[in-house]
Amino acid sequence: MPLARASEDAVGPGVRVAAIAVVALIAALVLEWVLLVPAALVLVAGIYAAQLAIDDASLDTASPVYAAGLLVTAELAYWSLEERDHIQGEPGAGLRHAAFVAGLGVAALLVASVLLVVADTLRTTGLAVDLLGAVAAVAALFAVVLAARGHGRTGH
Repeated sequence: MPLARASEDAVGPGVRVAAIAVVALIAALVLEWVLLVPAALVLVAGIYAAQLAIDDASLDTASPVYAAGLLVTAELAYWSLEERDHIQGEPGAGLRHAAFVAGLGVAALLVASVLLVVADTLRTTGLAVDLLGAVAAVAALFAVVLAARGHGRTGH
């Protein structure tokens, strides 16, 4: 957790935002407010980004773990919401979906790790490069989420 290694300046606000994110995710699942799932994940990602900015951290080797964790959390939250329909699926469908989510998490971890290695290798600096890297990372994550959502809806 980024707050465990954050400076004192980041811990107080981070804990409050983390509490809001947990409440938002619980509300999303209990009240079936689908829009709160991404809001909760954005808050958690914001805590991590703020911790890196406040502490002026360089390349963080733990970022692939956070990326994979966010993706798996999103997939599990949406899966939980889909399961509320009480539609009887094929035998073993839940186990296949769980395996898919686990594979998705591993794939996200590998892709994020490769991106981190490439970024560390290049070490080009400047705002334009930072923005390009952020856009590429968001686009990659968005593509994975779209693929996952399409997979979940088709029932494969």
